[in-house]
Amino acid sequence: MRNAPSSCRRLGRFVAIFLFSAVLVLPAVFMTQKSATFDEVTHLPAGYAYLKERTIRYNPQHPPLIKEICALPLFFLNLRYPEKPSDNEWIFGREFLFGQNARRILFWGRTPVVALSAVTALLVAIWAARLWGQTAGLLTLFLYVFDPTITAHSQLVTTDVGVACFSVLYLWSLRAYLAHPNRWRLLCSGLTLGMALGSKFSAVILIPVTLLLFALAARASAANGEGAKKSHLARVGFHFRVFSGHLLAFGLMMGIAALFVWAIYFFPNDPLFYWKGIQAVNRDRGATAHFYLMGTLKPGGWKSYLLIAWLVKTPIPSILLLLLSIGAWFRRKRAALLDEAFIVVPAASYFLFYSLLADNIGVRYLIPCLPFLFIFVGRVTADLARAGRLQKLLAGVVLCWYVSEYAAIAPDHLSYFNQAAGGPEKGLEWLSDSNVDWGQGLIQLQRFVQKHGIRDYAYFYFGTADPEYYGIKGRRIEGFDFVVRPTKGIVIMSAHIIPRARNVLDRAFGDGPLNWLRRQAPVQIVGHSFYVYEIR
Repeated sequence: MRNAPSSCRRLGRFVAIFLFSAVLVLPAVFMTQKSATFDEVTHLPAGYAYLKERTIRYNPQHPPLIKEICALPLFFLNLRYPEKPSDNEWIFGREFLFGQNARRILFWGRTPVVALSAVTALLVAIWAARLWGQTAGLLTLFLYVFDPTITAHSQLVTTDVGVACFSVLYLWSLRAYLAHPNRWRLLCSGLTLGMALGSKFSAVILIPVTLLLFALAARASAANGEGAKKSHLARVGFHFRVFSGHLLAFGLMMGIAALFVWAIYFFPNDPLFYWKGIQAVNRDRGATAHFYLMGTLKPGGWKSYLLIAWLVKTPIPSILLLLLSIGAWFRRKRAALLDEAFIVVPAASYFLFYSLLADNIGVRYLIPCLPFLFIFVGRVTADLARAGRLQKLLAGVVLCWYVSEYAAIAPDHLSYFNQAAGGPEKGLEWLSDSNVDWGQGLIQLQRFVQKHGIRDYAYFYFGTADPEYYGIKGRRIEGFDFVVRPTKGIVIMSAHIIPRARNVLDRAFGDGPLNWLRRQAPVQIVGHSFYVYEIR
């Protein structure tokens, strides 16, 4: 019996190493099968341009940090840089990527995002283990590693995984500072806050989150230790003094964060540079953008969009575990109030922020919430430890189900939908955009066309990559006129296009015989992102 604890620890270390290796290896393998996505065509070249020219010339609608980090490995590749680069970020991006070895550039540019995801995985595992024990840390790491949305975006040069990483790192640092305040922890908190703010503009939500957490910390101090010995009125004064001290610390953190953000923008003279970046968010989408949900295109979108997207794109085992953890929370399986607040408040704040203010274009906006949800779920391991064999067997079945979902969709995790939604094949009945098709399937399409010897075909591609670079040689469709008057033969359409083409045909022909998309099923779906039709 004495050897049992040490053997369990050794097993736990082995599982942790295996899972941590998986969080590095799996996205690195899958990303070699994916073409450049919509945003990568501008993000990665823009980051290279920032470091090359020492100025923020392209893509000001996103802060530069993640783009700069991803561009760093490219300086070891001896790349060509245009003598007179275009002022248009999309033209420049395509010329920079597809005028040379784009696959090699993308592989090394994506690698830092894999590393950032691994840092997040490590942090959430340690965080959960400190709150709920070693088994909780392993469960949290397991959930992170095999989450389809995490894997899909931890292999792309975009901002969502980066802001999630630095948000977790900042709140980890802030919690350490509140536990044992010193200059080093204050400096770390300020720097990591700057990293989050430099990753994505939505990280500004961390500012009110921090103030709320400081207020809760001051309240906890007044209710415990020295403050608990005082009268009610004295405790109020004590609370105010502690909170005032926290405000001073927060001011210093904000100053450090501002200096860091100023530095990654290369010290601009304009004091409003960050605010102007916020104003530029989504400026290229247009005022009349229509968003898609459950078969309907609508200008402005829905406030419930992200909740629905999360419900249909999250594996059911993960939802079940979250419900169990909520039940455990109500049964008072809780950490200290401040520790619970550090988990719940950031997740809820990001969720509300994006639900109220963000465009309806992808569940990826909720990626900063997911690490905190996984930590929250870790508490269920306490109940499992005391459960009977049947309950443990059911838990094992749920975890196996979770992994099987992950394996079944590989390498197309971007297009994952759970069984309640009808699976990936029914995904377009619910969502489009980066939930299904972000232009990532050109490599798989080229293999399909080559395997079946298809030479004469037309294709309607949603994305900013160069299809010809990936070997797509068919006739490119440039507008919806083709959908209304299609020619006979093989027609290949990006999944993102399908709901919009259906809308065009519905308005043109109603339910009549010419509405071919309503009457004809695709002969093949390639990579869950291209629909192949044979029009006779």
